[in-house]
Amino acid sequence: MKRAMITIEVLVALLILFLVIAASTNSIKFFQMVNGKKNNIENEYMIVLNVRDILAHQICSHSQRAEGSFDNYTYTATCEKQKEIRSYQKGFDIGDPSGNIGNYLMDLYKVHLEIKKDNFDKRYIYYITNGEKLN
Repeated sequence: MKRAMITIEVLVALLILFLVIAASTNSIKFFQMVNGKKNNIENEYMIVLNVRDILAHQICSHSQRAEGSFDNYTYTATCEKQKEIRSYQKGFDIGDPSGNIGNYLMDLYKVHLEIKKDNFDKRYIYYITNGEKLN
């Protein structure tokens, strides 16, 4: 009878050990999968920010289209003017003109950005606001 009890205890201990090892293995695989996805998203985010910084000063002020490559990624960007408005000027006395007639001009642009590399093909949209003081 004692021998049977020891065998059952050993079997239960081996079952628990197997379950712990299986759970640890699954946890490690899940962690590696999530970590790989995180690294891909992080790289994608960095590429988009770098390309956006490269285009920041040229895309809407000098040309309406830009193409190039960065870190083996190719990009194409187009810029569309959405709105142009002058600053608001308040009339201080009766009869003074008021409204959007100020000496500061603001432009709102919509930028379509496409980034490609091998099987990576993503499209993004972001907005740029440019302002200039008029004389």
